[in-house]
Amino acid sequence: MTDETKAPRRWLRIAVLCALPVLFLAGTAGAFWTGYRLYDKPFVWYNLNRVAATADRAARAANAVTVVALGDTALRHATLDEEGMARLAEKHGVKDLQFLRIVHDHAQFADFEPMLDAILDLKPEVVLIDLDLLFAERRAFVDLRRYGTTLTGVAMDGKPYLRDQIAIQYGKSCKPVGREGMTAEDIDRRIEAWREVVDSRPESPMFERVRRFADQARAAGSRVALLHLRRPPALEERLYGPGNSHVPAALARLNDQPGLPLWRSPDTAHKADLYCHNAMLGPDGRKLYSAWLAGSIAQALSEPRVEEAALQ
Repeated sequence: MTDETKAPRRWLRIAVLCALPVLFLAGTAGAFWTGYRLYDKPFVWYNLNRVAATADRAARAANAVTVVALGDTALRHATLDEEGMARLAEKHGVKDLQFLRIVHDHAQFADFEPMLDAILDLKPEVVLIDLDLLFAERRAFVDLRRYGTTLTGVAMDGKPYLRDQIAIQYGKSCKPVGREGMTAEDIDRRIEAWREVVDSRPESPMFERVRRFADQARAAGSRVALLHLRRPPALEERLYGPGNSHVPAALARLNDQPGLPLWRSPDTAHKADLYCHNAMLGPDGRKLYSAWLAGSIAQALSEPRVEEAALQ
């Protein structure tokens, strides 16, 4: 073989060797991006199954009353689970309550949008929406960092790739703070961790997305209300200033929205010793809040339905 025929083959081998790392990196990047896009899909799939199960139970109960609540982790800690809420509602004369609570860690309204049509198909009597969903947005790259941490845990420690969806919906860990409440260090740590993940802005476009859904729900005959979930008193004072329970400008934006009534949390469930070190309500606070919520649902159901009120 002459030098003239060897040269092209040598360059071909060099080109192949140079292309292999590029192809490997491209394949790795593609797999990473595909996995990232699918990472949170189990949340939607799991909860669509819960919606379907709720529809099945409601269809088999003659007097079923369906209530759907959407929110952040605070909503999970503030409320009893399905059976507990049903028992409380029955004390207020509401039989066969089908209470479906769907929560997401560091939630934003976009997390729930893929299942909104299925929720409206339930024809719920009441749809409860965490007030924070109108203003909260996860910061850029938070989900990407969470996914990268998961992959690292899978590779290094053998941790599961898929998140525990049951824990997301029902887990309620709590370390009681005691009578002294949260320490200054607890408060600083919680505020810093929260602000690293969530950007809460009164002018957030999430507000209009929630409002449009509320209009759609009311048009379908469902009542809609916002849940004002409180934080520990000392933490609220640090976040919003003395006497404020939320961003004042955010609450002011609700003044021109008569179709979005705000159910304010009862003072009985807003005491320092009822919270945990994670700034969520503990067992005693959860019982108090849930009892109040069951009563509020019963009161709302005693009022004329949306379409009936529109005719008056």
